Amino acid sequence: MNSFLSDWNQMIKPRVSSLVLATAVPGLYLGGPAAPSTLLVFMTMLGTFLMSSASFIFNQIIEIDRDSKMKRTANRPLPAGRISIAQAWIVGFAMTFVAFGILYYFANLLTALCAFAALLAYVFLYTILLKPRTHQNIVIGGVAGCVGPLIGYAAVSNSLPLPAWILFLMIFLWTPAHFWALAIFLKEDYSDANFPMLPVVKGVKETGRSILFYTVLYVGSVIAFYWAEPSMGWLYMISSVALSISILYLSVKLFQNPEPKFARGFFFFSILHLFLINILILIDHSIAA
Repeated sequence: MNSFLSDWNQMIKPRVSSLVLATAVPGLYLGGPAAPSTLLVFMTMLGTFLMSSASFIFNQIIEIDRDSKMKRTANRPLPAGRISIAQAWIVGFAMTFVAFGILYYFANLLTALCAFAALLAYVFLYTILLKPRTHQNIVIGGVAGCVGPLIGYAAVSNSLPLPAWILFLMIFLWTPAHFWALAIFLKEDYSDANFPMLPVVKGVKETGRSILFYTVLYVGSVIAFYWAEPSMGWLYMISSVALSISILYLSVKLFQNPEPKFARGFFFFSILHLFLINILILIDHSIAA
């Protein structure tokens, strides 16, 4: 039983999905004139989680051969044969249909379409089209991970206002820097699997420069949200500036020393940074309300 749960935990990647859920929450509370019902929040989170999980299952089905060549992924349930491809297809499609139905019934069609569009982008645009072909794969394909804010705003307002798109842009700019840091300390794995990741194609020095560039843009979007969302106050502004200085410092340090240990530190701090920014948005909004 423990092995079964562990295998499906690897298939659906709940820790990665938690980032999507975290970025959907601000939209749920900022998008409407009043706080959403507990039922709407729960069902929106559940539908988003299931759709995200399905996309990870499809990704692993498509990449089963490449995963078998990477030390980090060779023991995943599909390449190791603990879960069959047929089982994975069935569960993936079932999750997709259930997720779409939940979001459509408890929220609205726009919310369901946003989540489904993210799945299509992750599976077709990123996994199939871009990831095996270009070192810029995560820049364009990363749009799949940016839809959390759109889902949150759509669920409560049935619309996608400017603040939703600023949050979308924030995650879009955060993703390359975050992912390329991971690619630096997993460079050999990606090379073994013949994935054209930036450190493999252009080297770690150029990757460090690109991480710094996107970090600067990401920080700009973080600050821009203060001006786009009327409910943001000085707490958000001061705290986000302090956090942004920290991540800028780490990106400069990584640019100067593009080594795996610095890349690992930047990678984990970038996750914390995005979580904290979303928490700050909720806190400042609750104070303003």
